[in-house]
Amino acid sequence: MKIAATLGAGVLTLWASLVQAQTDVEKAIDYRQGVYRAMDWNLSPLAAMVQGRVEFDAAAFAERSERIRLLGSIVAEGFADADSGRGDTRASYRVWTNRDQFDELMTDMQARSKALSDAARAGKPREALRPLLGQLGQSCKACHDRFRD
Repeated sequence: MKIAATLGAGVLTLWASLVQAQTDVEKAIDYRQGVYRAMDWNLSPLAAMVQGRVEFDAAAFAERSERIRLLGSIVAEGFADADSGRGDTRASYRVWTNRDQFDELMTDMQARSKALSDAARAGKPREALRPLLGQLGQSCKACHDRFRD
């Protein structure tokens, strides 16, 4: 009877650990996808402003670029380690097997989003912000090209 109880407790503990691990993976995926959606929510209007598709609003541009800076500084938490895994996402296994390069590209995106935010807060005109936004977009594309399936 003791063996059955001990074995049963062991199986329950293992099962609970697996359920918790899956929940942690799902949380990491939900987190990073949510941050990326918020980044896109703010980035799309900036692109429309610098391209002249909508009227340029310096205050809105500064606010949205600051949000992108903040979001860019926290998104890497969703890629914490291999245990946060790919799940059912477009994140490539290379995020975790080539972490140094991934972190380098993440740092580049963060520096470019800061440069954009700083310039927008300083009141730079649309013509000065356009290339900074383009550089930020290039850093996003570089990471997607290497670390997205």
